[in-house]
Amino acid sequence: MRLRILLLCSLLLGGCAAAAAVAAVPGVLVDRTMGYFKGQDISLALDMQRSLAAVQQGLERMSLHVNVLEPVPDGYAMEFGNGELDGDIHLQRQTQNLTTLTISAHRGLSQQSSVESAMAKEVLTASEQGEDGAHFEFAGYDSIYAQPETSAEKLGWFRPGTKLNVSVVRKAGWLKIKLPSGQNAYIKGALKSDGT
Repeated sequence: MRLRILLLCSLLLGGCAAAAAVAAVPGVLVDRTMGYFKGQDISLALDMQRSLAAVQQGLERMSLHVNVLEPVPDGYAMEFGNGELDGDIHLQRQTQNLTTLTISAHRGLSQQSSVESAMAKEVLTASEQGEDGAHFEFAGYDSIYAQPETSAEKLGWFRPGTKLNVSVVRKAGWLKIKLPSGQNAYIKGALKSDGT
């Protein structure tokens, strides 16, 4: 609760007062909080489809997977993770053949800068080794919907069987999730007996 108040104060107060309010927080807490707002940026001289393929291949080389993929204006937002190491990647189209990626990885509240660097290297390697027609492989992914019905607008894709933050809705067989953009959406599924 104190962290929220301090962050709110830093946004509301101008100049030195904001810096003083944030500086009053113990250094470790500031580092952990600020870690959520930065990440590793890289640019690929590839179109969006080949960039998506390079990200998917790079993550798979590290035994990670894209868990949620959402189209956003001028690109894609995705979440990856395995329960211990989580994060997100944003792809933004700069030109037809230039895509910028922002990679953010964390373990709990601790930013994993070295993991971000390793991911960037793997994605770069995958982009250099990729074929001209490379694209994201959607096999094994299910659709994400705007409403809890299959006729609703599709907002993205998710990997069934992965741990996602979901909530139960009134319509049987459906769960609500929050997309990387913050928008609420729905997936067909059920909670496992262990609550995941």
